[in-house]
Amino acid sequence: MDTEATGAAIQTSGQHGYNQDTDELLDPVLFSDNNGSFKLKTVPAFSIHLLISTIISFVGIGLAALFPEERRCEAYFIMLYLRATFWVITFIFDHIVKKQHDDLRMNGYHDFHRDTNMQKGIPLQIVSLWNSMLLAVQALIHHYYGDQFYTHCAAGWLSPISYVTTFNVAENLVLAFTHGCYIDKVRKFNKAKLSPDVLRGADRAGGSLGLMQPGGDTADLLEKQADLIAYLRDHTHKLNQKLHQMQTNVHPVRVPQIP
Repeated sequence: MDTEATGAAIQTSGQHGYNQDTDELLDPVLFSDNNGSFKLKTVPAFSIHLLISTIISFVGIGLAALFPEERRCEAYFIMLYLRATFWVITFIFDHIVKKQHDDLRMNGYHDFHRDTNMQKGIPLQIVSLWNSMLLAVQALIHHYYGDQFYTHCAAGWLSPISYVTTFNVAENLVLAFTHGCYIDKVRKFNKAKLSPDVLRGADRAGGSLGLMQPGGDTADLLEKQADLIAYLRDHTHKLNQKLHQMQTNVHPVRVPQIP
């Protein structure tokens, strides 16, 4: 009798320890970050990108104003190199921002993701458009000047370095406006500390749960439902991965056999 009671107590203790370990491993699954607020960490990237654009503009102004006439062609080529480098920086910046917005979508903030989807891609579009326009202008300059290009490099404020600098300053002003609007939106979003859309859907007439007022936009409703399906699918995949990792890490408790 005592032996059976002792074995039962050990088994119960082992099962209790197993359940406790299981609960501890389930905690990060059941209480994931999606139940809290998500902060979009793109403000530093946008600020640095705008700072680089501003520095290039000031460099161009300095080259156009301070370089001697015999070195104005050199200043022109320096600005072209800076423009090419800035496009590469913008390309890398665009990938970083897209990764952050993918995390935003994965965490269930589809409304804000759609609201800023166009704005996050504007920097790469603007820089690419400006470089294309600048390339066309430079092609016209070389075609028009021909063999006299190096002579016209020293043409004062009408020299090619002045054209490139003017283009860069104009681009910088556009980026300052677009970046400012985006940064303001993100700061307000981070400050609000909102829950994911799926958790707020029941409180909103047009929420992601599929509720819609009479006469509402059906296309917008279908888009929200598609976003919700994608979110739940990705979230389920993440939970399955965590559960699989939990099952791999947890070892069954072996109850010692008492003769």
